[in-house]
Amino acid sequence: MLADPRLAHAERSLDSRAPSRVGDALAVVTLVLLAILLNWQTFQVPQGLPASGDGSDLWVTHWGQTAFLKQAVAETGAIPLWNPHLMSGRPFAADPLAALFYPPTHLVHLLPLREFFLLVLVGHLAFAGVGAYALARLGVRLGTGAALLVGIAFMWSPRLIGHYGAGHLTMTMAAAWLPWVALALVLAIRRGPIWVAPAGLALGLAILAGHPQIAFYHLLMVGALTAGGLVWAAQQEPTGRVRLRAALRVAGIGVGTVAIGALVGAALLIPALEFTHQSLREGGLTVEDRLAPLDLLRYLLAVPLDGATPHEKTFVPGIPVLFLFPLAFLRRRALAALLTVAVCLTAVLAMGAATPLLPFLAEHVPGFGYFRAPARIWFLGTLTLALLAGLGFEALLGGRPHLRLLQPAVILLLAVNLWAVDEPLLHVRSADIGYTPSRLEAVAAALAGDTRVYGVQRNIRQAVLPALDLELADGQDPLQIARYAGFMQLAGGYRFDGYALAIPPFEVYDPEWPTHQDAQPRARLLGLLNVGIVASRAPLDDPELDHIATIGDTFLYRNDAVMPRAFVVPASLGAALAGATPEHLARLAMDGAVAPDPATGGATVTMQTSDRLVVQVDLATDGYLVVGTPWYPGWEARIDGRRATLDQVGGVLQGVSVPAGIHIVEIVYRPRSVWIGLALCVSGLILAGIWTLIAARAARRAPHPPKATL
Repeated sequence: MLADPRLAHAERSLDSRAPSRVGDALAVVTLVLLAILLNWQTFQVPQGLPASGDGSDLWVTHWGQTAFLKQAVAETGAIPLWNPHLMSGRPFAADPLAALFYPPTHLVHLLPLREFFLLVLVGHLAFAGVGAYALARLGVRLGTGAALLVGIAFMWSPRLIGHYGAGHLTMTMAAAWLPWVALALVLAIRRGPIWVAPAGLALGLAILAGHPQIAFYHLLMVGALTAGGLVWAAQQEPTGRVRLRAALRVAGIGVGTVAIGALVGAALLIPALEFTHQSLREGGLTVEDRLAPLDLLRYLLAVPLDGATPHEKTFVPGIPVLFLFPLAFLRRRALAALLTVAVCLTAVLAMGAATPLLPFLAEHVPGFGYFRAPARIWFLGTLTLALLAGLGFEALLGGRPHLRLLQPAVILLLAVNLWAVDEPLLHVRSADIGYTPSRLEAVAAALAGDTRVYGVQRNIRQAVLPALDLELADGQDPLQIARYAGFMQLAGGYRFDGYALAIPPFEVYDPEWPTHQDAQPRARLLGLLNVGIVASRAPLDDPELDHIATIGDTFLYRNDAVMPRAFVVPASLGAALAGATPEHLARLAMDGAVAPDPATGGATVTMQTSDRLVVQVDLATDGYLVVGTPWYPGWEARIDGRRATLDQVGGVLQGVSVPAGIHIVEIVYRPRSVWIGLALCVSGLILAGIWTLIAARAARRAPHPPKATL
């Protein structure tokens, strides 16, 4: 019967026909050295770092977020759950790009930032290559040379290197787990359920790595491999009843893998799903990206470097891979046919709206409609093509001693081909250039003091915010609190109906920047968010924005309508604000109605951290405390230690009713979603341990036949 321990024992014996462990060790060392070698330019530039081109996600997002994490832990000894630096504050633990619960993220506490990013980037690149090698050797049972070719083809694939060089850190980390998840699942189907726990743990870590789109592709891969396992099971067993039991066993392996993976990944999944529900992506995205079949064929041969996002069009597998791929059918035709179907299916999905398949799936199947850039599914196509090339390599050169010298020649040819394609995609630059505050940023931070800054054209880089202890009302991140984004259109004086990666939108989704060119921010609405300084490369005409400096091509304005971080208004106005819409809040603020009321009382901030605000209020009558931080589930209010209701002010900000007298109001971020996710994660780890113990005990009890031979 399928996965019987006795058959597993025999199969392990069959695998012993492979070369010695020395050959595998040399191949692994070779892949690690090649991962380092590809980054040779990094070591030629002082403080060099790959993925540091203009617009790199490493520059825009990851450096600032990781610096904030490192700084917060060093100062408070606690992991922050809320990030105050972007968009007036946003969830940190729920942001996939923070990868807060992915273990390698916390190496940052031991290393300088540049060394941390270099280690994580190069380490995951090598991890991807070794994983592809292991999948080829143990999963597909290829020889050392063919498996080495597979490892290089995946590790140096322009699809992976393109996103690596674009600074897509979490995407690179998550994609590196693809071959490991596939390997563990194949071994679970073939050798027995003891491998389900490693498969589930690998899937969970891929989820925690922080890229939901690639995590979703992991799930698709698990489904496809499970379906393939069902076909394989039917071929292994002679009778219908035994086939049914074998099929149920394979299905159980797939379900167990997903269950353990989802539980382990719940530390991110649960808060991220809550964030998605509160974000602009709640209703999903319309599939608009399209890639014509002829363009796809063209991109299989060359990467178009003339576009703004060449990494999204990297389909090149390498000329030797394309040559070897058809040869896979010379020996293992059934496997080659299944892998070819998988490649074709991923190619069709990568074309997006150019075919009806993805729009149909996006409308009818949960998950497909939440992600942009469907061409990223080609990570699966790249890995599958590499395996097909390995099969072709074995069919052409395996078992032919007189052709043995051709093996390193073909591998070298692939390496040279991919090296030439990859080099322009790496974008090496000194970290000192991208992460040192400019004069504009330093002056803006000094002028802002304890208030926030708003950049009409995103004038302040996110990477420098922790170093300057500066908070922005704008920012770039794929997830934005929907009501805050809507209010910022009113406050920023612009209108943008499409999906945008940033507040305000930027050039990728706003060609030629008409939103920025025409925007005229409203001082009073920005003032509600404690914005004291506005930066713009175009003149602004609001009379309450006072031009105080010009740095280079950027004007700096002082906002004379800025409100304190927390202030008191009459209780009657507070009741109206608690039930107001963002538009109603904006009208009241423009009329001057939302402002501190000295007759009601005053408020003084006595303590402020990323997750906590303490305010002392002294009220002559009952009043209402307005806090200029976005409302989000998980924020709680306490008055003198007693729980109080925290309202949504205009659906955007925070507010709490306070009785007359002197009181201490504490507003703390304690998200249930994070604690539920962590509890489920721990339960997943426990489940993996229990599963392993039970499977190991069953394997020990099963009788082992004499060692099988060829």
